[in-house]
Amino acid sequence: MKLAVFAPFGLMSREAGVMYLLANYLHKNGAEVMQLRCDGAQRACARDAVTPGFRTPFACAPCMSEQSALAQWAGVKSRSLSTLLGPEDVTQSRMWLAGLASDELFRAEFRGESLWQCCQEQFLSRWGLQGGQEISAEQEANLRDLFVAHIQVRVAAERFLSAVKPTLHFVAGGNEGASCAYLLEAKRAGGEVAVFGYDAETDSISVRSSGAQTVYQTSLILEGITSMRNEPRTWAPEVTAIVHEMLSFLGCAPDRVL
Repeated sequence: MKLAVFAPFGLMSREAGVMYLLANYLHKNGAEVMQLRCDGAQRACARDAVTPGFRTPFACAPCMSEQSALAQWAGVKSRSLSTLLGPEDVTQSRMWLAGLASDELFRAEFRGESLWQCCQEQFLSRWGLQGGQEISAEQEANLRDLFVAHIQVRVAAERFLSAVKPTLHFVAGGNEGASCAYLLEAKRAGGEVAVFGYDAETDSISVRSSGAQTVYQTSLILEGITSMRNEPRTWAPEVTAIVHEMLSFLGCAPDRVL
């Protein structure tokens, strides 16, 4: 089995702990696991605050650090997103967006998918909009940056998946730009896709699998997972039982803990 893991916000996504718990377990049981690490190379992000000027790499440091810590804890390999992009990719995506008139933005597509649909939620959330309003010049500039970031993540994800050829994908969230971009490429590449999400109303983690009609839900939230022992033999029986349940739901549970 080959597993790819993408949780660009690290433990800022509450579902990430469970994702890496499973990744660790599968790695210890012989799976090849590779993390795609977002390393702050994009001009815009769903976690950006409404501030004047451009974002800086310092804003990305917490997410980058947590992704590295999670990969180290799980003992898995990692590939940084920016290493999969060349200068021409950055230039071409920016030039293409710059060539679109303002009234074309909401109809723009990349590889047959609406850029607005993929970036709508994070854009509206950032600016406190409901949709349907006219946007300011500053907001339009941010939207263009979100579109560029989405395109670049898709290009990088395509190359990552072509090289790794995973049979299973773990993805955090799925609604914001980077995860949405990865999911679109994962579906194009094939393999089972499991999307992990956090439900604030029930304070639980849900797992949606492309190979199942139902949704798995658990109250196990591991925000401090990197302080936990990373050897499955040392985990509490209750934790191991949940791991087995989730992996059985995904159709890939080993029959023992190594």
